[in-house]
Amino acid sequence: MFSTDNVSYRKVHFYGNDGVCLFKYFVSPTDPQRIYSWLILSINFTCFIVITVSYVFINVASLDQGKNLSHIQHISKRNRRMQRKISIIIATDFCCWVPFVIICMLHSLSILDATPWYGLFSIVILPINSVINPLLYDNTILTIFGKLYQNCCNAIYNRVTCCFANRFR
Repeated sequence: MFSTDNVSYRKVHFYGNDGVCLFKYFVSPTDPQRIYSWLILSINFTCFIVITVSYVFINVASLDQGKNLSHIQHISKRNRRMQRKISIIIATDFCCWVPFVIICMLHSLSILDATPWYGLFSIVILPINSVINPLLYDNTILTIFGKLYQNCCNAIYNRVTCCFANRFR
């Protein structure tokens, strides 16, 4: 605290002390922005839950539609692709945000000292989610990975069958 003309000011380190310009989520029990941090984390977690529930409803609706239109093969195939994409989106969001929120809360409650992990979360884990989501929404990347997966499986299959064919000649 410092004083200027009999007015007291408290210094609030809103963005933390690291070189990363990210809101200081890892707050201690004595930080003045602890309530604000908990509010932001609660909003993030609530948004995750709302998005997950919405995607589950979309998934269930597409399953119901798929049962009614199972005779149309291209619609059934499109529904399965959409369901797989929704599952991947939910899984990546879960893997990025839920551990972050839990660790922030454990740090704020002084159960865990997560200060050394701040850089890992702010530079690696959270941006990964931001990078992955647009790639998941676009079919191009899934097509590329699908072809890569098929090529790898075909190469393994060809190698295994070649080895067995040579062995029994």
